[in-house]
Amino acid sequence: MFLKLQPLLYSLIFFIGLELIVFFHANVLFIMLFLLLMALFQGWKIGRKWKFSILPIFFVISSVALLYLVTIRHYQQIYIILAFVMYYLSLLGAYRLSKYENDQTAKGMNTAASMATIFFTYAGAYGLYLNFLVPLYYLMLVYLVTTFFVSYQYFSIICVNKKKVWLYSLVVSLVMAEIAWTINFWPFGYLTSGAVALILYFVLWDIIQKNFLDIIRKKRIIFNLIFFSVLASLVLISSKWIPVI
Repeated sequence: MFLKLQPLLYSLIFFIGLELIVFFHANVLFIMLFLLLMALFQGWKIGRKWKFSILPIFFVISSVALLYLVTIRHYQQIYIILAFVMYYLSLLGAYRLSKYENDQTAKGMNTAASMATIFFTYAGAYGLYLNFLVPLYYLMLVYLVTTFFVSYQYFSIICVNKKKVWLYSLVVSLVMAEIAWTINFWPFGYLTSGAVALILYFVLWDIIQKNFLDIIRKKRIIFNLIFFSVLASLVLISSKWIPVI
């Protein structure tokens, strides 16, 4: 079943919150604080574990950050609908995993919501970094913290060895923090940079996931590296360059 009343109602609250931000942007901090508190409660209430609050919390932050960069009204509405769907998947996945830990469909929902959170964070944080000229270490810190916690909540679902989960989450977050430093020198906008950063994260995430599941294969790793390298190159080639000041 893909429709559950409780996750749907909570997701509608999130949807209304984003709409209020669009029309009453002067109150964005109060609305965002309310959404964060709701996300904290909703994740625990539905998933029965505090770790399921991680994804909704970071999704709220990243969604608001990226929404701030979308200025055209109909694009804002499309974005809000997409964010609503991803938020619902994060809650529905948590709900189903609380019922059955090996629910593969629920893990897929969690993965989709995690990747959306990562992309929204990478693109939104980089866009704010470009627009407001904040220090580079803030950008790196955002990449580090978000990557660590979002990775942790997923890896903890598929691996019972908490030390390995913490270790690999830390490793991938440190790598992405370094990538944040690297993209600072790229002549691309925030969406392109966010997309490429997501591709790089997915490659690392997939290798670690397969290692946890003990299905890692050398040929598969090589194929993924080649495929996603080509994909990232196509994204960069097809993107508009911006002047670096």
